[in-house]
Amino acid sequence: MTWQKSPLNLAPLALTLSLELLLIPGLPTPGQAQSPLAQGISRRWEVSQIFRPPNRRAPATTSGGATRGGCLVGEKTLTPLIPANSLPLTVAEYPTFFWSVPQSTADSAVFMLLDEKDEVIYQTTIPLSGTPGIVSFKLPAAELPPLKIGKMYHWFLALNCNSEDANPFVDGWVERTELSSTLKARLEKAAPRDRPSVYADAGIWHEALTSLAELRRSSPNDTSLAANWKQLLQSVELDSIAEQPLVESCNSKSSAIAP
Repeated sequence: MTWQKSPLNLAPLALTLSLELLLIPGLPTPGQAQSPLAQGISRRWEVSQIFRPPNRRAPATTSGGATRGGCLVGEKTLTPLIPANSLPLTVAEYPTFFWSVPQSTADSAVFMLLDEKDEVIYQTTIPLSGTPGIVSFKLPAAELPPLKIGKMYHWFLALNCNSEDANPFVDGWVERTELSSTLKARLEKAAPRDRPSVYADAGIWHEALTSLAELRRSSPNDTSLAANWKQLLQSVELDSIAEQPLVESCNSKSSAIAP
């Protein structure tokens, strides 16, 4: 599946995506996934940035079309920061998403969020600074309802190449799960620097990544935080992008942060 440039606006892009989703053989629907989880966190909490995935596999994704090529420059690919072979969980009503965006000629990307019926419930354009690195985007509370607990959502991100080339895209899934009383108590007792470890040990991917990214933005020269970030990404098979910098996103005015 490829996304082609829309010469007028982004509405045809949404229509094209919706139609193509119906034509992708073998694409699982949320109804085919396992029942919502509420996995207990480990009895023993170790201060570590190693992510412990929940006992739940993520539905297959359709990334490609291509993640390499199009308006990308060089051999690096558009890559989502999500754990391999497990469903990314969040406890937030409006979670933050992260992607590794390589050098390209695109000045923006299109983000789309679909519900369990494969209906587009949110779409926006994310401006790109032109600096390669890890870009983040937080769902805006003012523009859509909060994610529902126990519901799976399918998202897509496509670079807007502004040319006749195919638009590189990636996709993934997210489910909001309830914050257990045990996890809440541990978070309240933990120091801010230790909270990413608490989330990672509990299998809550989005908050493990987001809380650590926020720490790195507030202390860009802290080498221990950089090491923790690298360890977290390596624990979910994202070794190839573990040392890429955090760059400015549409939700932040911060400048690039070196690894």
